[in-house]
Amino acid sequence: MTQTLDLVGGGPGAVLALRRHFKAALDVLGRPRPLVAYVGVASDDNRGFYAMMRGALASGTARLQLAKIASPRASASEARALLGDCDLVLVSGGDVEHGMKVLHDRDMAGFLVGLGRSGKPMFAISAGSLMLAREWVRFPDEDDESKAELFPCLGLAPLHVDAHSEEDGWSELRVLVRLLHERGDDNPVGYGLTRHGGLHLSVDGDDAVVRAIGTPIPRIVVRRGKVVEGAALPLAQ
Repeated sequence: MTQTLDLVGGGPGAVLALRRHFKAALDVLGRPRPLVAYVGVASDDNRGFYAMMRGALASGTARLQLAKIASPRASASEARALLGDCDLVLVSGGDVEHGMKVLHDRDMAGFLVGLGRSGKPMFAISAGSLMLAREWVRFPDEDDESKAELFPCLGLAPLHVDAHSEEDGWSELRVLVRLLHERGDDNPVGYGLTRHGGLHLSVDGDDAVVRAIGTPIPRIVVRRGKVVEGAALPLAQ
């Protein structure tokens, strides 16, 4: 079944762009004030961050409700019920590795993957976008890039991304692409989700139709064995 995913960069100064992208995702649903389940595991279900996101995005346009997952006292059955009933899943930002750990610890990773495979539309911001993609990179030794390693994410978006890292030239995304190349992946590509842009995907299994939204989207690629910035994915005409 085809799933619709929106992966946006977010970050400082991105509220107006986020509102536009979120509204566009809601408009596709074609429902008045749709129910949106907020997944905030990457920020440990931080209430202040949730309130900020609700005020910034959902005021008057959607019913945003927190799917409580991070706390050991959270009810997994209640979270699953909300995620199953909602019109759209919103996966918010924070720390990618922590968010993935929480999902696995609470036995929610497989449920979210199954939900996506069944066609549930999802909208992700910053670290949430990375969590929906295939893999991300960790740095066990921050002073030694050579020790960086990949770890799996949910894989609902069959590609690799980073978010709002324009200022440092997508340095971590470059490391990820290098590791994919060293692993033997054919023609690895990393997409840079800009502060005001992102990707809209229609996904059917491992096949995806991908288009840039908001801004052209930088691509990090490998040429002649070197990791370089390739041609950006242009905005659809």
